[in-house]
Amino acid sequence: MDSLRELISLITQKRIKKVELFDESNRNKTSNYFRLFEGIHSRKYDNDLDAAKDIYDCLPSEKKYLILKTRLRQKLLNTLFFLDYDGEKSSEFQRISYDCNKQLYAIKVLLMANAKRLAVPMAEKTLRLAADYELTDIVLECARILREHYSGNNYQEFLEYKDIAERTEQQQRIENMAEQYYQEIIALYAKSKGNRLRVRKMADKYYHALEENLRPYDSIRLRLYYYKIKMLFYQLSDDYKAAIDVVNAFEEFISQTPAFHPTSRLEELAIQKMNYYLHLKDFSAGEAHAQKFAYLFADKNPNQYTFKEYQLLLAMHTEHYLRAAEIFHEVISQSTFRTLSEAKKERWSTFQAYLHYIYKYQKIKEIRPLIQNSKTGFQLSDFLEKKPEFAKERRGLNGAILTIQVLFFLEKMNIDSLIDRINEIERYTRRYPKKDMNFRSECFINLLTQMRDDGFRFYQTRKATEKLYDEMKSVMMEYYGGNRALEVLPYEVMWDMVLEKLKGYKYG
Repeated sequence: MDSLRELISLITQKRIKKVELFDESNRNKTSNYFRLFEGIHSRKYDNDLDAAKDIYDCLPSEKKYLILKTRLRQKLLNTLFFLDYDGEKSSEFQRISYDCNKQLYAIKVLLMANAKRLAVPMAEKTLRLAADYELTDIVLECARILREHYSGNNYQEFLEYKDIAERTEQQQRIENMAEQYYQEIIALYAKSKGNRLRVRKMADKYYHALEENLRPYDSIRLRLYYYKIKMLFYQLSDDYKAAIDVVNAFEEFISQTPAFHPTSRLEELAIQKMNYYLHLKDFSAGEAHAQKFAYLFADKNPNQYTFKEYQLLLAMHTEHYLRAAEIFHEVISQSTFRTLSEAKKERWSTFQAYLHYIYKYQKIKEIRPLIQNSKTGFQLSDFLEKKPEFAKERRGLNGAILTIQVLFFLEKMNIDSLIDRINEIERYTRRYPKKDMNFRSECFINLLTQMRDDGFRFYQTRKATEKLYDEMKSVMMEYYGGNRALEVLPYEVMWDMVLEKLKGYKYG
């Protein structure tokens, strides 16, 4: 009763008279707050100009619109203290972490109000819970609070929390070091893919260093970064079998500590492993993997599109074209496909174009009913006519689009269109190519430009490109999603198709 009385006294003296929260169940749907919230949430408003015009018929710089935005932001920030982490997508760890952080905030507020009698028991309870879930930063904060409190009245308690704080501080130092290692590797690799060798050496050094620290400082957080860095090392070493072994160990670790991991972690690993099977061109293992983890990628899971993309590319790279068409059909049949952004739909339209080419010129008739679907808005004639606007950040996708257009125009020997598309794709080559993830695409583009320069003559083209072709073939594909290094079909396969077509060209 005394603690409640003290808490009530504090609240009645200090509380804000009106706490503004955004409550979806009780909101006034005619209010401007709701109109702005719903307009942003439903993507009705793309920018401030649209919102200000619709709500107030004014410019976004006017005071009334700026005040509305500020107040809505504050309502939403206040609501952050009342989030629900009990959903199936959240892990037990996330829920406990959220609760402990709220408790720690409350403890600090109580200490600011000199309500130690309330704060200290809460700190002790929060420390025990945080320790069970390896929330190192919260354990350390609570231990410091309790160490300071007991330094003046209980020497034994002081020594206990002093020891906890010292051990936790060392644990936190090692975990922060692991986090820094991983971030440094990612930052260096993102800066330039030409740093591949340097990044690989760094990953090798760092994962071995973490391996040593696992003995005295083993924890969930430390092990997470250890596995991530080790996976990256083998990935950059082109040792995808070893990388899969690391993923398997990671999955086993997750199965042994399920409370600490959100569902998304398993999804990320499943996607990563499918990518490794793509690089290994191991169709059977990839299909078995897809079947095993199909339960993770339900209809409304947005990660399914990345997973299915790798699965489709694996089928295309292993000449299982009918299976690729089936995967394509599975994707566009999903209820959420229509809600994808235009950029993501464009990727699947590009895959559809390649499947159209396989159906028409490889004579696999069973593909046709699987790729005839209005959901993509795909018309082959429109696809061939539209030339993607040059953009370096879209080099992978644009290269894939221009390449399949070249193949279609080559079938008809439409020389003017061929030259036009080859001129366009040539813009994506560098003056001095490096053996990075873009090397293979640049080699292939140079093969096409050589064909153009040799007047589309078979023997001259084949002879002039032999060395470049072998160089391209010696470098392994490196594709990890996005718009870099996308090969819908292996460049070697497409070049064989090109040469086969040139053989029958009369002008040759």
